Amino acid sequence: MNIKIDTSRVTSVITGSENLDKDFYDTWYYKDVELMSGKIYGLVSEYGQGCMYLSYLLGGKVDFGELQIFIDGISVSKEDLKSISWNLEPSKENYKNKTVRKAIEQSIKNNECVDTFEDIEEAFYLDERRHDRKLRYLSGERWRASAALGYVSGKKIFYAPYKNSIFYRQMNDSNMFKALRYLADKGNIIVLPVGSDTFIKLVVDECIYLDPVWRYEQ
Repeated sequence: MNIKIDTSRVTSVITGSENLDKDFYDTWYYKDVELMSGKIYGLVSEYGQGCMYLSYLLGGKVDFGELQIFIDGISVSKEDLKSISWNLEPSKENYKNKTVRKAIEQSIKNNECVDTFEDIEEAFYLDERRHDRKLRYLSGERWRASAALGYVSGKKIFYAPYKNSIFYRQMNDSNMFKALRYLADKGNIIVLPVGSDTFIKLVVDECIYLDPVWRYEQ
């Protein structure tokens, strides 16, 4: 799967701004972006300068405006993206109150997934002591469990809210990037918004830098 964000027809504005999750106002200075399946991307910008906006745009949560988005050369809509995307952070989603094992097993059944729960448990490093907990109440395992549920639900784009480098460093210690690598190896796209490439560049396939280039003349 190849995703292209085309800004060539944007004439009225040079930025997109959105209040995301009702507590994060983000502004992205438009630029063409291309993503390929099978890769983990770091979306890098300062706080409030586009990384979460682009992540949520790919998640089908932001209106396109004059932007055009293509998947494998075919123009898609916001709803098209929403149907194949999954938020790694469940706390703002309607699946936040689902329990780990029950939700995954039900989704395996509904989607006729070839994997068993035991396969998913191993691939996403799920702790059997937390199988009966709601996703919203998990800590270090929360994104892994959410990724597992999204995977068996047949989603193709995995996105996330803004986090700092320390968060990703800590999540690396909890096997999160091993789980995300499993997703990538299955042909999915993962985008991770962050304020700096200090750590993320060590664990992703590619960083996409979104900060605007400022010019100053005295």
